[in-house]
Amino acid sequence: MKSKKLRIVAIVAAVIVLAGVVSFSLLNLLSNVLKPQDFNYIDVPSGADTGYYRYAYNELNANERNVYNIVIQNIYGMPEKIEVPALEDGDLLKVFEAISYDNPDLFCLGLTSTMQREGQKVYFIPQYIMTYDEYNARLTNAKNIALSIAQQAKAYPTQYEQELFVHDYLIQHCVYSNDTSNPSVNSMYGCLVEGRASCEGYSRAFQYIMSALNIDNRLVTGEASDDGITFVGHMWNFVVIDGKGYFVDVTWDDPGSENNVLHHTYFNVTTEQILLRHANIKQPIPICTDTESNFFVKEGSVLTQTNSDALKDSLETIILKSKFKGYNCAEIKFNSPEELSWAIDEFFNKGVVYRSYQITGLMAATEANRNVYYSVNEELYTVCMYF
Repeated sequence: MKSKKLRIVAIVAAVIVLAGVVSFSLLNLLSNVLKPQDFNYIDVPSGADTGYYRYAYNELNANERNVYNIVIQNIYGMPEKIEVPALEDGDLLKVFEAISYDNPDLFCLGLTSTMQREGQKVYFIPQYIMTYDEYNARLTNAKNIALSIAQQAKAYPTQYEQELFVHDYLIQHCVYSNDTSNPSVNSMYGCLVEGRASCEGYSRAFQYIMSALNIDNRLVTGEASDDGITFVGHMWNFVVIDGKGYFVDVTWDDPGSENNVLHHTYFNVTTEQILLRHANIKQPIPICTDTESNFFVKEGSVLTQTNSDALKDSLETIILKSKFKGYNCAEIKFNSPEELSWAIDEFFNKGVVYRSYQITGLMAATEANRNVYYSVNEELYTVCMYF
């Protein structure tokens, strides 16, 4: 009886040991299946010769950057979900916005994204607004046009001239559209390929081409107002030309009509000037005070003359220079509202503009009474006269 009891105890012990082994093996297997992968964090490239200036990335914390890095390494393949590190100390919306703001070529993305946990793993779930094949075809078309524009711009020797070429090209080849039924208007594809874009489309196309030219830049979001009272969401750009920062608003320099008259009122302006009609800038932008690469300063179109003859001579010079550049208007800036008011009176009430138009061949002597159309920006002290 004693030996039988020992055998029973031995059998029970063996079963317990076997159960423990099975349990350990199962837990180990499940652990291997469910545990997060070991991520290799590779900082996304940014700056000259990378095609991107990723300022929004630099404003994320360490955990947010990790997620950003993993997403960028995988998103161009448009997977259904991307395994990412847990974002316990971070903001998914901030990461998503950074990815969107830094990468204008990711126009396959929708307006939202989510994080999903499955066991111990965490996934980034993007929203796409087109198929993989559609995106790659559109991206190829948009890139080809963008790089062609950049190549043409490189024919000019200075950063200012290259930026000006891109600014003018976009206005001449794109018409403003806020058609909410067409999401392409909010992308570089809409601006470059379809030729119709909202402020977002203009800004993202400008951003992409500036980066291709190795001109430091970033996307700017905030609000703007046509009347100075009602502000709505808006997007424009910040650029660094010869080491100095400026704001540029391509959308507001496009009059929004099919004739695409070129304006340069918002080409490389200061913080003080942009804030006259723009507000609530979301990005941390350094205070811009330089005017060296402002269009009017660079082109010699800031006038301080206080007599009619000098004003006429300056206007003729500006008209001839504008015609040579292929522009169909002459743009002039003054330093004060008083100077602007005086010049408007000289131009149109005392006939300076008519004499200048006759001398430069824009108007025959017999057309002295012909209307000359013009627009005035009383806040920036500019006047634009159309040919």
